Amino acid sequence: MKASFRLLRIAGIDIGIHYSWILIFILLTWSLAQGFFPQKYPGWDVATYWITGVVAVLLLFVSVLLHELAHSLVAKSRGLPVSSITLFILGGVSNLQEEPSKASVEFSMAIVGPVTSLIIGGICWGLLQAVAAKTSPAGATLYYLALINVLLAGFNILPAFPLDGGRVLRSIIWGNTKDLTKATNIAATVGRFFGWAMIAFGLFWLLTGNFLGGLWIAFIGWFLSSAAESSRLQITLQEHLTGVKVKDVMNVMPEKVAPAAPVDEVVRNIFYQGKGRAALVVRNDSLLGIVTITDVKKLPHDKWLDTPVEHIMSHMPLQTVSPDDDLNSVMKLIVSHDINQVPVVQNGKIMGILNRADIIRHLQVSQELGIKRATTNMKQ
Repeated sequence: MKASFRLLRIAGIDIGIHYSWILIFILLTWSLAQGFFPQKYPGWDVATYWITGVVAVLLLFVSVLLHELAHSLVAKSRGLPVSSITLFILGGVSNLQEEPSKASVEFSMAIVGPVTSLIIGGICWGLLQAVAAKTSPAGATLYYLALINVLLAGFNILPAFPLDGGRVLRSIIWGNTKDLTKATNIAATVGRFFGWAMIAFGLFWLLTGNFLGGLWIAFIGWFLSSAAESSRLQITLQEHLTGVKVKDVMNVMPEKVAPAAPVDEVVRNIFYQGKGRAALVVRNDSLLGIVTITDVKKLPHDKWLDTPVEHIMSHMPLQTVSPDDDLNSVMKLIVSHDINQVPVVQNGKIMGILNRADIIRHLQVSQELGIKRATTNMKQ
């Protein structure tokens, strides 16, 4: 998940918030100021309830950030690059550039999150005991933080993938079976079961009058079920792409245009003819850049005839791959940079172009024929 706003950088990791975080900040503050604190601590004035609510929610998200930082720092200590941490409506997510290659690494990364939340909850509970006026705003905030962090730890340790507990479950199955795909399928099935159970429970609450609580529980259940299925599909994708070379899938005859060619010529002769959504811009067989439909869309129609391609193309240096690169790693590159195609270059020579459509076509055929990495490698 990409952050909408970058806040700061800690230990080389960008910390940001997604726009959905603003919604949960408002909802949580309102629920604390209008519900939780007035019921448990009557007699405060309205401003105190709201100020305490704001402070408590901000400290809650500091707790969530520490939870995610624990995941990220353990990942970095195991050699896994972590690009960022994003706080969003359901908490936080560490954006790893690579998945763990060993079950033991995943176990240590997953378990440290709930442990961190438990430690934070214990610290807040200990500080609460040292506060003389436990019904003061400071005492109330510490009580809430102790309670919510313990609840977060308990929820996250549920064996429902992709929660931390689900990742612990997957790592245990993975370690015993030595089969990541099997472990992921089992953990994802358990995760979907928990998701459906939460949806059913949320609907029950809705029907019994607890509209907001029921809606929230059902939403979390839906998110959990969807995330579990998405993780399962990601592993299936990896299974079909790992071990396949770019040269086995790429288009070896990419469309090429000169930098001085008018944009209108590219549109008529390539895009309208269904020859692809991009063309390599070359001079004397040297790659200068790439022009895509997205680039053309930014230019008014009446300027297509008079504008050379080099004025709108994406210039070098571009993201490129070699014919022997692994298709799974290339797919990650395409997704992480949000591009649709990538030139294939070897020793400075243009070998072809690879786009998402080529990868999807390979997936469709391999899945229809039931070919997976193991059988593909065996045949090669």
